[in-house]
Amino acid sequence: MSKFKNGIQGEPQQQVKEMGGMLSIHAAPQSLHDFAKNIAMHAAAAEPAAPSRPFRSRTKRRLIGAACGTAAAAMLLFSAQVSPAFASLVQYIPGFSVASDWLAMLRTGDGVQNAGNHEYRPFQPVVLSFGDTKVSLSDVYLTSDRLVYKVFVQSDKISRSVTTWPDGTPGIDYSNAGYHVTSKDFPSAGAGGVMKLIHDEQTGEPILVLPTEQQLSPQQVADFLAGNPSKLSFTFYEPQAGSAIPLKHSMDVPFDKSQWKQDRIIPQQASIPVTVHSEQRAIEVQEVKITPLSTYIILHLNNKNQSLLDIDWSNPSIELTDNAGGTYQFKGYTSLNSMPGRSNSGSDTIRLEFASSPYFSKQADQLNLKIGHVQLSEVGSFSLAMDEMLPKLILFSGKQMLLTESRYEDGFLKLKLKQDAQNRMSIDFNIPGYMAKVLQSQELYDKFYAGNRDQAGFAQNILQAQEGRGEYEVWIAAPEQKQYEVEIINAVTQREQVQVNQQVELRVR
Repeated sequence: MSKFKNGIQGEPQQQVKEMGGMLSIHAAPQSLHDFAKNIAMHAAAAEPAAPSRPFRSRTKRRLIGAACGTAAAAMLLFSAQVSPAFASLVQYIPGFSVASDWLAMLRTGDGVQNAGNHEYRPFQPVVLSFGDTKVSLSDVYLTSDRLVYKVFVQSDKISRSVTTWPDGTPGIDYSNAGYHVTSKDFPSAGAGGVMKLIHDEQTGEPILVLPTEQQLSPQQVADFLAGNPSKLSFTFYEPQAGSAIPLKHSMDVPFDKSQWKQDRIIPQQASIPVTVHSEQRAIEVQEVKITPLSTYIILHLNNKNQSLLDIDWSNPSIELTDNAGGTYQFKGYTSLNSMPGRSNSGSDTIRLEFASSPYFSKQADQLNLKIGHVQLSEVGSFSLAMDEMLPKLILFSGKQMLLTESRYEDGFLKLKLKQDAQNRMSIDFNIPGYMAKVLQSQELYDKFYAGNRDQAGFAQNILQAQEGRGEYEVWIAAPEQKQYEVEIINAVTQREQVQVNQQVELRVR
């Protein structure tokens, strides 16, 4: 499934990585993409526009158990089957009867369950009707870095659109049931979510659930709170028969600012030793941040040689518990302060994110972080003058390759390289300073990538080692000049798995 590409816009120089996996996911048809495009155009005409950014942003977010898209992009859908044995009803979803086991699982993943268990609900849920469409906006939470909410929709359009996929699982025809909700207070912040199809436990009617999460900056939240708000405002879009333009409805949720809770930030001085090629390094735990919904831990790789710190997406090997018996689900991580334009987009500092938090626990005053392994990417570079004699030997990551030819053509620095079987390695080639300009310029982006799709722009700066192949050519986006400094980084497939197998105790009070 999708790795949440271009899903949530983060702050500059922050790279968010998400890992995901869902139950039964089906690609959205073109009709939904068209509907989403119409939403984007319609919203742009009526609400403040976000700062323009190239479509192919390098900012990504990888989360376990989540899949998202841009604010006005098509959402994925999967259907949740709930056992009648757990059909007890839950509160705070007005107008609907939803199975508690399924909703508790969903709320546990975004931290809402723990907050609600401790009676922290600064927003009151609302339910409104628009013709035959009933909408409930619930589980609304604002923290210092995100806005979380869930939308429950029931309509005759949805009932008429329910279908069965070829594999026998229930689904929905998006052409008649494309719905979306956006925040009026934070219109420029990207949003992501996964549509879910469930059924009302009392009436049996289908319900679309849209869990949504917007990444915000602390400044955005501070500016919002400075206005002494008494509500949060949203726009609900629904398809309109015979028209490409969706209907728009306003929805407001009451907000009690006096109940809003500040984050708790606790500096740390813990250090975890690691050994890389007989060299002793350390992963320093710099900070723990606890919000009412989530727990964040910042790790910094203290290394003499420049290396990038990553977590294994397929097997993160990260566990977090507290001294009161609580466990916290690892959701993903963010690379902080990464170099703008760097092809790997990693850094030596990452922020781990966990669902739920010990924010409300009086017993939990210590967290136990266990790390099984991490991944490291080595960073190197070489200088190249266009008039120098070739071939040229390039040493990297304890191996070597031969640069046999260089030329500038069509906006790309094109290099031919040779590797032998004993020195085979996959490498990203890049000129970060120039790539940063490309990603910030719509004109440059269109020139190199959007207008050259056949060239597969971003992919061609990667040397992907193949068995039985010795010669490769890479294309690097570059200005035409006489001298270049080219950065090289281990490609994702060449990241080194480093065993840690350590546990560290972190104070949280």
